[in-house]
Amino acid sequence: MLTTCNAWPNNNTQATRVITTPSTTSEVSVVLGKQIIRKLYDSCGLDIRYLDVPAARAVLMAEKGQSDGELARIPMAVNDNAPLLPLATPIQEARLVSVALNGKAGDSKASLKGKRIGFLNGYRMIARVLPEDATQVATSDTFQLIDLLERGRIDVALTLEWDALAAKRKNPNLSIGEPLLQAPLYHWVHESRKDDIPCLSRALESMKASGEIDQIISDGIGQETAQ
Repeated sequence: MLTTCNAWPNNNTQATRVITTPSTTSEVSVVLGKQIIRKLYDSCGLDIRYLDVPAARAVLMAEKGQSDGELARIPMAVNDNAPLLPLATPIQEARLVSVALNGKAGDSKASLKGKRIGFLNGYRMIARVLPEDATQVATSDTFQLIDLLERGRIDVALTLEWDALAAKRKNPNLSIGEPLLQAPLYHWVHESRKDDIPCLSRALESMKASGEIDQIISDGIGQETAQ
């Protein structure tokens, strides 16, 4: 069980933090990310308020100092010179996978050539794997992608592994490919709140060591499937 961190941030600072997060609130990965990050801040005696905005804007606002941090991104999704600092340890490994219906999902950029590809709008990491000759269809969440697959409007969907697993439990005919891209997933804090980082990092390390992070993810995917 997660315990309260002994080294709270400076009590003279405002005790509420505003964290930007993608507004695709139906995404399992976003819902679970919010649960995890809220637990971290609670353990450090900090309130948290989520500001839900389009995915691309969420990280941009944090980079501009318009929020106290961003929910979770891989390093390549954050500009090198941005005033954002990651926690000392990643939340987990983010894996971008392809999903297909009644067929083999691609596991490389080359395997996606010439395909009609659906993907989540606003995520910088996806541009790394999209072939130039692909027909691109952007949507706001994974379940829109699966609907397009089921109606034959796209050949392949690209999404995070957690969201793909939740979708597959609802539709066992979906096949999930090997990761096209994987990288550590961090919570990012604006440099003006850098004093929060030691406590948040210790809280995250404690949750990971106890297995609480894995349990939240496992339970969350199961709950989404049961709905």
